[in-house]
Amino acid sequence: MNNQQTPEKTVMDEVIESLIKKTEVLEKELSVKQDALLAKEEQTQGLITAFETKFGNVVIQAPEPDLSKVNTVLKNGLALINQTMEKWPKPLTKAYRFTLFPEQIRSVEYVKAVLTRIILLILILVFMGLTYLLLNDHLK
Repeated sequence: MNNQQTPEKTVMDEVIESLIKKTEVLEKELSVKQDALLAKEEQTQGLITAFETKFGNVVIQAPEPDLSKVNTVLKNGLALINQTMEKWPKPLTKAYRFTLFPEQIRSVEYVKAVLTRIILLILILVFMGLTYLLLNDHLK
């Protein structure tokens, strides 16, 4: 029985040792790759700072736009519109009129109501005027 346990231990020991060796190799490869990655990151940061210093102060100025062609096209178009409008017939004529009643409403009831108010206003003014004259003479 003792003999059987020894070979099993050696096989297990060999498996464990091989796993430990593989783990050490993998750790070394990982550390090498991390170092390479850090070196690439530092190189990238260096390139970024170089780019920023080189192109950070660059100012781009666009040239002034030339609007002379647009202005001439607009002037010619407006002149053409004015000429076309001047050629049209002029249907409107200016007429100055004084109307007592609106032209849209010519009903008899409306005219009676307006005339009644005007006559009442005139009568009130005449009455006030006569009252003033009578009172003025009487108070003196």
